[in-house]
Amino acid sequence: MTYDSGSAGGFAVSNAMTRAAKRMVRSCVRLIPGWLGRTTLQRAALASPAMKTATFERICCALARTLFPQSKEIWMTNLGVSPDLRCQIPLAKGSYIFGRPENALSERATLALATELCRDCTDFVDIGANDGIFIFAINRKSNHDLRLHWFEPDQTLHDRLQANLAANSIVAVGNRAAVAAKRGTARFLKNLTDDSSGSLTDSFASKHETIVVEVDTICLNEHFRDHRIADAIVKVDVEGAGNEVWRGARDVASHIRYLIMEIIGPETQCRLPSKVISEGKFHAYYIKDFDLTVSRDGASQYLAPFWNWLFCRLDPEALRARLAGTQFRVIECAS
Repeated sequence: MTYDSGSAGGFAVSNAMTRAAKRMVRSCVRLIPGWLGRTTLQRAALASPAMKTATFERICCALARTLFPQSKEIWMTNLGVSPDLRCQIPLAKGSYIFGRPENALSERATLALATELCRDCTDFVDIGANDGIFIFAINRKSNHDLRLHWFEPDQTLHDRLQANLAANSIVAVGNRAAVAAKRGTARFLKNLTDDSSGSLTDSFASKHETIVVEVDTICLNEHFRDHRIADAIVKVDVEGAGNEVWRGARDVASHIRYLIMEIIGPETQCRLPSKVISEGKFHAYYIKDFDLTVSRDGASQYLAPFWNWLFCRLDPEALRARLAGTQFRVIECAS
């Protein structure tokens, strides 16, 4: 029997068959003894990063969800960064446990760009470090003695990252604080649904379960002076609070060689890219995977899931020369 794939009936039958196949797979997985499934997945979590392809990640995540639904266990993984890395991560974060950074379309190019540009700097500053993927990847791939700094106001995330860094003998200046316009305290929305998007803003609050906690704040102006930072690459991922970060960094903008920043909702509305260009004397590039699109005035046509920008001292010709031999292309915005 054949079906017309262009007909509604054909699609309905195809979808029904797909759902049936998935149910059959889930039923088969449930027949796997718990100890065997656990042992298999624990080995997968420590597999060589070369093995942790997108397909490998999807299969392992599906197995974990079926065998250990809603588990709050903490598992050991190498984060897909380096075979010798050992980090404790919640099983709910399956992509961190069974995948590798290169599998994440929204961040793979940004991480590769940060890793490449770190070679020009003395310090890497990670604002909104979360579980520290950038810190761990850059530490393992950097080819010189780069000083590491990170900020994470969520206490659970901060404590876990601090412990994981210590377990891997990685020296970094950690701060349980939010980066803002000035030193003090602020209301922080801790995201109970997805801890990757806690923020000083409430732009995402309607879509997630949150609680308000008071956190310490610090500005980059002070941190740079306190730690004598003069040539830094700074990565900012603060879920809409980037304007506050920039207000507290303007006085040391000359000490920032590269600024990589996620810019979403509130930051777009206040025209943050144009502020950074004019106040920091930067050139701006919208990061659309491995294409860096020149933006003269801070405007860009966004394409999900790409929300990151690069600001630097290099004009397009100089940036092309700097990135020659890499995967990156510096392109002019289509008129």
